[in-house]
Amino acid sequence: MQTINSTDRAYSTKELCSIFQIHKSTVRRWVLDGTLPPPIKIGRSTRFLKSEVDQVINQKKEERVA
Repeated sequence: MQTINSTDRAYSTKELCSIFQIHKSTVRRWVLDGTLPPPIKIGRSTRFLKSEVDQVINQKKEERVA
């Protein structure tokens, strides 16, 4: 289990849509197909940790270079 740093930013689905310029259904699809890690659910809120989103971006950058 990953320890969450108290300074780690958490993105909402809406924020991720803005960052990647995608629709919220794409965020859901990316979670289901493993492109994005599963979000953290707090009550009715869904949040994605910035550190995990950064890992996905860095991994995709490395795949692009390879």
